[in-house]
Amino acid sequence: MNKISPTPKPPYYAVIFTSIKSDNQENYAEMSAKMEKMVINQPGYLGHESASGGLGITVSYWKNLEAIKNWKNQSEHMLAQSLGKSTWYKHYKVRVCKVEKDYGI
Repeated sequence: MNKISPTPKPPYYAVIFTSIKSDNQENYAEMSAKMEKMVINQPGYLGHESASGGLGITVSYWKNLEAIKNWKNQSEHMLAQSLGKSTWYKHYKVRVCKVEKDYGI
């Protein structure tokens, strides 16, 4: 993805997923593509931005905390999370934030 997500007027929520990948990336690209296709249809999803290198950062934007919880508990996403923990990530951190102000050009 090569664009900045158009988000609504605050408040809304951001989930920041920061990661360091393991050496084993078998089937990662396929699962990542599948999750990206699924999340756009998730109620309350507003968009996301991602950057990777040695450190990966994905920020997803959500209407409310309930929408975040529902995505976290979506069955196929739970499988991806499990594989991430056991296989694809050496380390990761998730942060959930309330966006109270945004601006830009």
